[in-house]
Amino acid sequence: MTSAENPPRSNDLYARFLKPDFLVPALTLIACLVALYGFVPYATGYWGKARTIADWTYEGWTGKSGDYAHGMLVLPICALIIYLKREKIAQLPLQGNRWGLVALVVGLLMFWIGVKADNAYIGYFSAHAVSAGLIIWFFGWSLFKELFFPWIFILFMWPFSFLDNVVAFPLRLLMSNLAYHVLNFMGAHCSQVGTAVVSAPDYVRGIKQGEKFGVDVADPCSGIRSLFALTMFSALYAYFILPKTWQKWILFACSPALAILGNLTRIVMLSLGSLQFGSQFAIGTNDEPSWFHEAAGYAVFLVAVGGMIGIGWILERDWSFILRRSKK
Repeated sequence: MTSAENPPRSNDLYARFLKPDFLVPALTLIACLVALYGFVPYATGYWGKARTIADWTYEGWTGKSGDYAHGMLVLPICALIIYLKREKIAQLPLQGNRWGLVALVVGLLMFWIGVKADNAYIGYFSAHAVSAGLIIWFFGWSLFKELFFPWIFILFMWPFSFLDNVVAFPLRLLMSNLAYHVLNFMGAHCSQVGTAVVSAPDYVRGIKQGEKFGVDVADPCSGIRSLFALTMFSALYAYFILPKTWQKWILFACSPALAILGNLTRIVMLSLGSLQFGSQFAIGTNDEPSWFHEAAGYAVFLVAVGGMIGIGWILERDWSFILRRSKK
């Protein structure tokens, strides 16, 4: 048995993973997941024939909206996390637990319900339950506890496309309303027309509403794409950078607000750019967006990631000196 002070050498480490008591259950687990979710026809959808969960997932990643393209990074990230934990995993007492059969049965039941309901989303949660059940059954609670974060992180892999209808339109209204207030505060007088922000009319000068600028917050500009991607990134950033659990949860909870702030910056940039240089310069066309439009898209991530780093810095500071001063 190795200790934390004397971690296993590289040869000993990999030899541990190649032993039958680890290798055989691990390969069996992977084979079961690949066979069930990669080869068994599951839901039909709009394709006319049943397709596997893997097909549904890949279609979500490569769809025209691009809202779930970040999902293809999830498995490599999880593999990296497990690799970084390899020394600790090699020292765990691996002893299977029969409670894993409960999660396994629940997952298989969900799989069957999803097939009957022709609903791929149920299949996504089924994969989570089945994987948890197999890990606990084959290796026990100690390994599942160590792999809990990557197991939860896999949720970001699934393309929950139904959220587009639930979240996208309300988010468009929110973004246009926030942009309306910010632009008026900055002196760029405008009006909110549905999901669009347009320049206010000036009847004295004969300027019509929307003549100076007009920015419609369409689905791609609603911020839903950055919302999902930045929420995933914030979870990863909090996991690796922040030491305490409460700090991780606070940063993760701030991620939607940071995504909204970043997207608001983008809309304000496009509006002010249109006001100063014209919509052709600031926005371009649907077929050929301008370079300024493309550059404004990067502002979303610069603002959000900068805010994320700033919040992380604040959470890590020792603010006890403020309490000490207040007591004096």
